[in-house]
Amino acid sequence: MVRHMSRHARRTIATLGARAWRLSAVVVILGTLLSLPPAQSASAASNGQWSVFPTTPRGQAPREFFHPVLMPGKAYADSVTVANYTSGALTFHLYGADAINARGGGLSVKRRTDTQTDMGRWIKLPTPELTVPARSASIVPFTILPPPDASPGDHVGGIVAEQTQGVTSHAGSVPITVLQAVGVRVYGRVVGPLHPRLALGPTSLSVQSSVATEFGGSVDAHVGFRVSNPGNTVLSPVATIELTTPFGTAAGRTLILGQLLPGNSLASALTFPGVGPDGHLTARVTVSAPGATATATASAWIMPWGLLVVIALAAALVVELLLRRHRRRLRQIELDWKDTALTPDDDDDDDDAALHSGADSAGPAPTTGD
Repeated sequence: MVRHMSRHARRTIATLGARAWRLSAVVVILGTLLSLPPAQSASAASNGQWSVFPTTPRGQAPREFFHPVLMPGKAYADSVTVANYTSGALTFHLYGADAINARGGGLSVKRRTDTQTDMGRWIKLPTPELTVPARSASIVPFTILPPPDASPGDHVGGIVAEQTQGVTSHAGSVPITVLQAVGVRVYGRVVGPLHPRLALGPTSLSVQSSVATEFGGSVDAHVGFRVSNPGNTVLSPVATIELTTPFGTAAGRTLILGQLLPGNSLASALTFPGVGPDGHLTARVTVSAPGATATATASAWIMPWGLLVVIALAAALVVELLLRRHRRRLRQIELDWKDTALTPDDDDDDDDAALHSGADSAGPAPTTGD
């Protein structure tokens, strides 16, 4: 009985020890999770070392960007989270920036040393620098204060965390220090009338021909255009490019341009290979977005001049042969007409000669006596 109790006690102690080990493991795991940055949306701006994203209020869904509705002269308050995923503390320059359309497409922001004139100037942060401990996150409150004369419509910017100490490269003759920066977008809309508009600048059409083109081979057509946004709303236009010839549509394509900020423009260029040299070629570009449309055209000539010269020479040779044949026929007709005109006169002379000959050979007519 004592042996049985001791065995049961050993089992109980072992069970309690296992539970205690599992509990300690859970505590360690929870402590690790609590030391990590708070959860953010899957599309938060990040470079793998740190990220910047809107702070998620309790009970609300994570936000990808800021979308504040702004009143002129009135402050809007919110907060941004900067998360550090590295094993050491990171110090950042923290600043607001105006958004711009990048040259190759997409959105970018002005540099910290650039002059901010719109949303980047309206964003007010409590500190220009921020240090975030290792594997943790810092919540930074901020305000957006549009001026009393702020224009209605969309104003886009960002809140950027730029590292204060970059990586210096000594590969070239001059050392180059690269500073990485990560920012979250702020799509602010000042209340008031909205005017979506699109405009197309000069549209170009050029063709790249070859020797084969001179004899009917195809060409590559290049279409270039620039679309601008003179309105006061962010638009995502879609461009439709259509190439037509006198014989119908030669080629067509649809291009999604992405977001186009008010006051910005985007240049695009497309190549259409294998266009037939069918004479006059017209490129029609139409860009459209909800509430806005713009159209422009450009034209060029695609002529197979070598083939046309060969055709012209062949046609001239055929015409010359036909003219020669026609002249021979005319000459033959003329000769036949002359022969036909002379033949009746000769027959009349022969008939007259025969009559005279007959009269002479007949002698005097017989007379009858009384």
